Amino acid sequence: MDVTTRCRACSRELSGEAARCPHCRTRTLPMHRGEGRALLGVCAALARELGVDPALVRVAFVLMFFASGGMSAALYLLLWAFIPARAWGQAPLQGTLDWVSKVANAPVDDDTPRWEKRV
Repeated sequence: MDVTTRCRACSRELSGEAARCPHCRTRTLPMHRGEGRALLGVCAALARELGVDPALVRVAFVLMFFASGGMSAALYLLLWAFIPARAWGQAPLQGTLDWVSKVANAPVDDDTPRWEKRV
């Protein structure tokens, strides 16, 4: 039995493996680093998103590494931090950002410092 889904934009029936709707080109799955990864999966995720061979993206990153004096390594790590490992998972940096948001929005009494409340 074939697994089917519906496009969120045009509501047409799609196969379960479709990453994009063939009618409106809307993504059905969010960008993720899941399958086809060699190191951290960033190049595989970018290649899947762009519709090219992952080897081309890897070669582009290596060329950028030498051309930029190593700055593309920082870009690679930033992309890793913001791209989740699973399709509907959480990015590695998202947990830290959620914690900072929770700490920043915590109610504070005028008498007690914030750090004393959590001890």
